[in-house]
Amino acid sequence: MKYLCLILLATSVTCRFTDDLYQLLAKENANENLISSPLSVEIAMGLAYMGAEGKTAQEIRNVLKLPTDKKEVARKYKDFLTNLEGREKVAILDLANRIYVNDKYTLVPEFNQVVRDSFKAEAEAISVKDRKKAASIINKWVKKQTRDRIKNIVEEEDITNDLIAVLLNAIYFKGQWQYQFDSSNTKKADFRTADKKIGSVQMMSLSGSFRANYIPELDAKVIELPYRNSSLYMVIFLPEKVDGLPELEKKIAGFSGFLMPRNVNLKLPKFKIEFKSLLKEILMKMGIVDAFSRNADFSGLVKAEAKISKVIQKAFIEVNEEGAEAAAVTAVLMTGKCASCGPKPPMEFNADHPFAYVIRDQKTIYFQGHFVKPKQ
Repeated sequence: MKYLCLILLATSVTCRFTDDLYQLLAKENANENLISSPLSVEIAMGLAYMGAEGKTAQEIRNVLKLPTDKKEVARKYKDFLTNLEGREKVAILDLANRIYVNDKYTLVPEFNQVVRDSFKAEAEAISVKDRKKAASIINKWVKKQTRDRIKNIVEEEDITNDLIAVLLNAIYFKGQWQYQFDSSNTKKADFRTADKKIGSVQMMSLSGSFRANYIPELDAKVIELPYRNSSLYMVIFLPEKVDGLPELEKKIAGFSGFLMPRNVNLKLPKFKIEFKSLLKEILMKMGIVDAFSRNADFSGLVKAEAKISKVIQKAFIEVNEEGAEAAAVTAVLMTGKCASCGPKPPMEFNADHPFAYVIRDQKTIYFQGHFVKPKQ
């Protein structure tokens, strides 16, 4: 079955961290198609925070905008994950956490208990003697959680003798549009890039009633595309200027502009994006420094001196006539210290130049990204 996918959205318990992270990701990848889940990063780093102490904990707490009381943090994530269970009746929205621990080390029992209860994260011991096998075990879990969309998150060379633990979060979404596009209306069309080049896309077309509007303060058109029998929907932000996306993405954090039902003639490209990001440098820019250094204190997580060596995210999204499918996995590798009302003519919403998108519900962004050029 084909699925229309616009799926780069970040679900957040705090929102502010995910906005900050996406701003940096979007700026660094302004010329590349992007899908990400800042939410997934937040949850994986939240797992690490539960085992951090001292300055290490303070920096993670400040950047993630978390409460000082870890019991309150645990309650927030537990409530968030519990509320998602079984909520979607037609769409699929799954979040999963897992910790793989080098069998030479032992997790602190209190940490193990709280992340199992609050993050629903089971811990599993693995041997790093056989690096290929260890990587295979981790990647098999990732592949299962993302329905084969992301086949691996770690490489054999990531499994070193000083690897202590791998903290994983996976998010998967699949939904059908409430109003599906007719594939017979999909035609080859031009797509204008910010550098004034013309590429070719398969452009889907649909006319109907959607919540949409032109938002003057963004200088952009915004439209909501709901998923069938779901609390989730995709929001597309289309700047008026062909080269207006970078400026637009600075303004869309926490967007709460007024969208009203109106007739829209919508044109949207089919697209598929796979994206991998190494997030250590971005997180350090945001203020998480101690966790990556020899001064790191994760004494509440594992009975060993440990620091974070890598934070890796892989994400996938596909958008087509029927719906959307998206997935994201974040791995934290820890090693030793080494407008007005009234009748209006239909709005023309022609996404033939770079645009931003999110997949969200009323409270949370699960995936977020932008489409800036056709695939070569």
